[in-house]
Amino acid sequence: MVIEYPVEDHNISQVFGNDVSQDLVYSEFYKIFDNKHCGVDFPVPVGSKVMSSFSGIVVRIENHPGMGNVLGIRNGNIVALYAHLNSITLHLGEIVSKNQFIGTSGSTGSACPTPHLHFELRDLTKPTLKEMVFEPSFGKEVQQYQDRFDYVVNNQNTQKTLKKIAAMYFGAEACWKLIKQVNDINHDGDMLLEEGKSIIIPNYTDIE
Repeated sequence: MVIEYPVEDHNISQVFGNDVSQDLVYSEFYKIFDNKHCGVDFPVPVGSKVMSSFSGIVVRIENHPGMGNVLGIRNGNIVALYAHLNSITLHLGEIVSKNQFIGTSGSTGSACPTPHLHFELRDLTKPTLKEMVFEPSFGKEVQQYQDRFDYVVNNQNTQKTLKKIAAMYFGAEACWKLIKQVNDINHDGDMLLEEGKSIIIPNYTDIE
């Protein structure tokens, strides 16, 4: 899987891993990442076209206090986050093509002192948020990519069912039957999954 630039202007104002500990705005939001910037920022004007950096399925659409309007698209174990958006043209569970128009950039969220697009990649096989983020290499293959990956059930924060996992990784509870089929388990969508159980997460390309 190759990562493409999400905007036409490839200028980057904030690089991945940049020390933001002295920044009056960013330092409040990046403590969990040891005060390192966890993505790359493109200083584009409000209303600039944002394109999907790779094909995938929409798994996250929300208004986040810091990231503002944020969109998440998953392909295998990789999720791309597009933050501070002004508008989003997609819906949860929608399958997206590479370079498809997905919304417009903006200045939403309190971690956005000036208009820009924050682009972030996460590897879902990693155990913590700090370990998940990694530096995008545009125009190159993602070395961390896995078409399918294992999720270990963790019921500490929320009780996990096949429907809950389907919502997490497909943006739609209706995909729980696909997860059931791939794992060959005798569960219905609402049955609580055993703590520590390993579940294979199929890709969006497995949807019929």
